[in-house]
Amino acid sequence: MICSSLAVWVLGLFLLPAGEAAEWSGISLDATLPLRLASLLCYAAIALMMGMIRLLERRILWLPGIYLWMVALSLSMHGNIMWALSSLYCLLLVIMMLRCQPVAGVQESVFAAFALLGFGIFLLPQYIFLVPLFVVYMFMAHINGIKSFMALLLGLATPFWLIYGTVYVFPDAAFLLAPLTAGLQGLLDFSLSQPLPLRLLLLFLELGVLLPSMALFVGSSVPGKPLLRRRLAFVMTADVYLMLLSWFSPANFELFYLWRVPAVAIMASYLFSVKVTKISNIYFLFYNILWFSVAAVSLWLR
Repeated sequence: MICSSLAVWVLGLFLLPAGEAAEWSGISLDATLPLRLASLLCYAAIALMMGMIRLLERRILWLPGIYLWMVALSLSMHGNIMWALSSLYCLLLVIMMLRCQPVAGVQESVFAAFALLGFGIFLLPQYIFLVPLFVVYMFMAHINGIKSFMALLLGLATPFWLIYGTVYVFPDAAFLLAPLTAGLQGLLDFSLSQPLPLRLLLLFLELGVLLPSMALFVGSSVPGKPLLRRRLAFVMTADVYLMLLSWFSPANFELFYLWRVPAVAIMASYLFSVKVTKISNIYFLFYNILWFSVAAVSLWLR
């Protein structure tokens, strides 16, 4: 699956030579060959990090492969380096959040996770939408004491007073505020996304994994450990949240989609590995064939 993903990436270089330019803080980043290769390295790093996350009693070795496969077939998104880097940082934030457990000294982990999130907001203001999701995880993990809540606020505020303090003392450092200032414009302008063919297809494929995996999770005792079940429940919650958010934020639809592809891959690995039957094998084959249609529609729209 990893070799097939790399082959699709190489094929995309020839089939889609001119991709849509990414823009960050007013800087245009054309989809050149070096940036496409950098995007591939970002997604490969994400796949490697996903293999280190423990969500089930036993590790699923083909989880990184199915993630790379889903990203590779999304041909229209290969050239956007900003989406790739933001996806890598988003997974890092989630891993930091999953490390927060209701044990002594959890406040340090909460502070670190939200401080990292605060710095991310300065780089890409869309990360602000992760704040309520991470707060929900704290309640799911029973991290709801006063000290933990204060650690949350202090961690989130630390990057702001550090950066704004630096700008106050050294006015020439005002360029540090440029990404935040540029990104906040129109960030909260919500409207319904257009039901474009590719978006509807991605929604159909995502629901094809989300709904069966949720049903399996509710009706199965796998994973059995409370920690692992909590983590898997958070992955499903994050996927639903980002899915709904993408349909009400048209400008960020593709960005939020790439943020939740790791969640889709995790749920797919859970769905197709917990109960291996003839029906699940047929559905796995059928589902992967359907993913080819994502690449086909991407080429057709070009």
